[in-house]
Amino acid sequence: MELNKIILVTENWKGTETNMLLTFEDYKAQMRLHVFDTMNEAADAISDLYESLADKDHWGEFYYIANKSVSARFCNGETQLRQFLMGDFNSTDQPVLLNEERCSHACLDTLKAIGIGTDGRSAGIRYQYEPVERTFSQGEILHNLNGKDYRVIEKLSERNLLLMKQRSGEFIVAVGVGFFARFPKGELPTADNKIYGIEWNHGIYYGSVPSYIDFQRIREEYGEKREVKTLDDFRTEQSEKFYMLRKIINNPLMEESVKEAAENSMYKDFSTEKEDVFRNNLIDGVYDGDFFGSPEVRKDKPVGFFDNSRRR
Repeated sequence: MELNKIILVTENWKGTETNMLLTFEDYKAQMRLHVFDTMNEAADAISDLYESLADKDHWGEFYYIANKSVSARFCNGETQLRQFLMGDFNSTDQPVLLNEERCSHACLDTLKAIGIGTDGRSAGIRYQYEPVERTFSQGEILHNLNGKDYRVIEKLSERNLLLMKQRSGEFIVAVGVGFFARFPKGELPTADNKIYGIEWNHGIYYGSVPSYIDFQRIREEYGEKREVKTLDDFRTEQSEKFYMLRKIINNPLMEESVKEAAENSMYKDFSTEKEDVFRNNLIDGVYDGDFFGSPEVRKDKPVGFFDNSRRR
């Protein structure tokens, strides 16, 4: 069975998620598409599923009874299959295992044939790691060879990165980050058997609430030494923090609780989420009160302060 004919399915029943691998026929049977009120509704659900063949990020979704929903897509390759089996696409932080009893036998047979276990890891295959020269940039998304994706929030140094785990929003300081090509040991590396990703020596794990994290201390402890000597240096740090929070708030993959925590932190520190208001306040010295020895901060209330009109 070809990988692109396997349907990746997540069923959510009152917040508890179950993962399955199904053929198209079993998908129709298990998801009870015949319960739709009209043939048009059933056709819309199938059409939504087939959109995933052209869009690797698209998931078809529908609710078919109260408190139960289904997300599904056609598999677009081994990397996505492994990510699904490892729980990368699940919305909960709790481990989600594959329900083998509800999987199609043909899909499970395909897993065995390509040497992938039901946990997404290789079944009985040992790997070799080959270092690859790579520079990292703020804002890019990196794939870890454990199957998770992380956004680079800040490049602390050449090999130390402040990362944010996609979906959960958890912040991690990754110390000693390297980029590798992984392939089965004993085989010649080819485009088909190589997977690229990052690994790090050790990580320091923080929560997902930005206001609880001392980013300045992280920079001092794990970053290149950068002493704030001038008011311009201080304002640069304020600007970096503002745009970091904006990225979290505008990330469509981020959980709402994480976005809300970032928004609260933004209003606590800057009293606005509007870029033009922030820039004007920054230039006018509204945020300079925490800078030791700075000129006296303006006493008049700045434009945009406590503007909650755009808050959710």
